[in-house]
Amino acid sequence: MMNLANESEVWAVVGGGNGGIATAGFLALQGRRVRLYTKSERKAKDINAKGGVELEGVINGLGRLEFATTDPHEAIAYAKNIIIVLPSNYHRDTAKRIIPHLEDGQFVLIMPEASCGAIEFRYLIEKSGKKVDVVVGATCNLPYVARSNGSCKCTIMGVKNEVNVAALPASCNDIFINQFKSAFPMFKVCENIIKTSLDNLNAMVHPGPILLNLARVENGGGTKYEHYNDGFTPSVVSLLDKMDAERISIAKAFSLTQRTIKRTVIDMYGCGDESMSLIEVLHNNSSYKGVMLAQSIRERFVLEDVPYSLVAMSSLGKIAGVPTPCIDAVILIYKAILGDELDEGRTLKNLGLEGISKEDFLMYVNGK
Repeated sequence: MMNLANESEVWAVVGGGNGGIATAGFLALQGRRVRLYTKSERKAKDINAKGGVELEGVINGLGRLEFATTDPHEAIAYAKNIIIVLPSNYHRDTAKRIIPHLEDGQFVLIMPEASCGAIEFRYLIEKSGKKVDVVVGATCNLPYVARSNGSCKCTIMGVKNEVNVAALPASCNDIFINQFKSAFPMFKVCENIIKTSLDNLNAMVHPGPILLNLARVENGGGTKYEHYNDGFTPSVVSLLDKMDAERISIAKAFSLTQRTIKRTVIDMYGCGDESMSLIEVLHNNSSYKGVMLAQSIRERFVLEDVPYSLVAMSSLGKIAGVPTPCIDAVILIYKAILGDELDEGRTLKNLGLEGISKEDFLMYVNGK
């Protein structure tokens, strides 16, 4: 990869899973100064012993890190750019760990935020009482499809053509995108954080299809069937269309133009055109090949995407005055099945948005 590094800037990657390992290696292969924060002592030890993260697949090479650590202060001290790359059900706990160590002038990118992750992060800073001048933003998704192979090795199966990104508030969009664009050329600045929250493909293509394939899941489907190639049938796609229409209606209420599921996949992966059906586009996406159906209802496709994506979208619908009956029905059924095992998620209360009007919310996300 081309060396685009500004050697004076330190990049801290927060998260040692698939996305975190991939991001650390991706940045390091560009010659950037990269640190990794992980809660796993074994993973930190393995990465430090190897000297970095080895990538294979569509990107190859050993990305040499400055170090990996289990100490959040050590990771983010003096780091100009902090990238949180974790499943969204870990965002709140991780935010509480790193917020005390934030410094003025830092940029915090939540990649991806699921839905309303940047709003939650800002609210947690406020609740903590810490006075710090940082710019917070988020993407709608990871810029690649990646799977880790152990502590310090990762396969990148595909790189997306574009990924929406926005700052909170949107008045900081220009400074935020300028900070990250050289490292992530696929980033495309969009109107505001509502857009990135609604441009969350996982919320559409994971919980609904898992629910409608639940008998198959609980009979060992994850060892027999692919999530996209086998899990999407006409009935499943019918539910997806209804949920997608609700998502698009929320966007319209906020004066945003929202892509359909099909258009989003085409734009991200270049795997088809509008003349194809949704099933054809998904089946034509080589990056989705081999993604197996969940082996349990208690996997991140449900435990993450329902409370931190669908619940968040439902919250946005309440602010916008847009009903979301299909999205709410999927949430309700999962709550009935899982009970307290399912997090409450990003409700209006948990986002600090109870009682906010649509007009005040737009002022909050857009800024001056």
